[in-house]
Amino acid sequence: MVNNLASALDVLAILGSFVLGLVVLLLMVTVHEFGHYVSGKLLKFDILEFSIGMGPKLFSKKKKNGEIFSIRALPLGGFCAFAGEDEENQSPGAFNNQAPWKRLIVLFSGALMNFVSAILVCSIAFACFGETVTVVHSVSDFAPTQNHVLQQGDIIYEIDGKKVYTVDSLSFYTSDEMQIKVIRNGEIVTLNGVVTKDFVFSYVSSIGMEISDGQNVAKINDQITKIDGQYLTKANDFKTLLNMAGETCQLTVVTQQGNEFTVEVATTDLLSKVTVQERVFHGMGITTTYQTYRFGFWETLGRVFGYCLEVAMFVLRTLGGLLTGAIGIDAVGGPITTISLTTQVASQGIQSIVTFFVLLSVNLGVFNLLPVPALDGCRMVFVLVEWIRGKPINRNIEGIINTIGFFVLVTLMVLIDLLKL
Repeated sequence: MVNNLASALDVLAILGSFVLGLVVLLLMVTVHEFGHYVSGKLLKFDILEFSIGMGPKLFSKKKKNGEIFSIRALPLGGFCAFAGEDEENQSPGAFNNQAPWKRLIVLFSGALMNFVSAILVCSIAFACFGETVTVVHSVSDFAPTQNHVLQQGDIIYEIDGKKVYTVDSLSFYTSDEMQIKVIRNGEIVTLNGVVTKDFVFSYVSSIGMEISDGQNVAKINDQITKIDGQYLTKANDFKTLLNMAGETCQLTVVTQQGNEFTVEVATTDLLSKVTVQERVFHGMGITTTYQTYRFGFWETLGRVFGYCLEVAMFVLRTLGGLLTGAIGIDAVGGPITTISLTTQVASQGIQSIVTFFVLLSVNLGVFNLLPVPALDGCRMVFVLVEWIRGKPINRNIEGIINTIGFFVLVTLMVLIDLLKL
């Protein structure tokens, strides 16, 4: 009895998350279409129907001005239909009879509303829950000590003057040598020293002399970390630093047991009797984790815009990676993947939901501005061509291109989901 009740509650929880996920998706698309609707009303376009959802009508009401408001059965989209959008129409208020600049505003307004809603929701999320920031979880024991200017608990705030908003920006901004700012104990700290990336480990590969401080003895595969107090972090540093040294130098060695010792050795002996093998370590020598952090009011407002812009750049980089083959098709998903992911996020609580709403809103805004048939970006291209030429491209051809593009796009998204099953 108890097990049956628990199973029933689990099913209800999953179902509730699924419904909530659909509501989030429907709200996001409705916001997009509402942007088209509001701008169309302000610019006096003839609007045929504003629909929440797709498919058969569940509810429909016709206003006095002839506009239809409807709710449809499939909560996977929506639309704002304008008169004369894909065909000839003699009405002055028809979409294609309006001035090009007006049409561009209406077409752009859907994406603009997504961006505006993302900024508003992001502001609320940052104010209520704080911002998710990247935190140094640990510094590798094998990293050169100069990288230990980073400490556990440091929040990565800025790299080479660029603020870090997302995980992607952290990896995107890293370079061979970086000046980093962190938040440490609530204060912004500029680290003393340059943090290196892809640094070199210098290991003893053959040795023809004794190197010892009396207790520790250097052996093959021990690591040489310093010469005269300078770290070996780049290719050929071993020979370069020895050539700069005097007759003797201070050699620092870390044994395979982790013991570090420093000993004075004749420079010429090191050059002639010790061979060093270099191995490259890819990364900053740290692991990261995440936590929420509350910035001040004005900085939070500024970071909201930076965060949303960084998300938009991430979407563009992902799309670019798909075109060049740098990113596999498994990195994206169609409607089934989106619904599944939204359902999972919805089960994790309100903070995850609002954060995901921001990501999806920016994603939808950017995606719709792409010059792909059936999307707003392609329609904007047709309007711009018409504006430059002084006359439109054949409306029937434009309509056919957008119709074919719509079916190709839907088919492609479904196929992506099927291939991932």
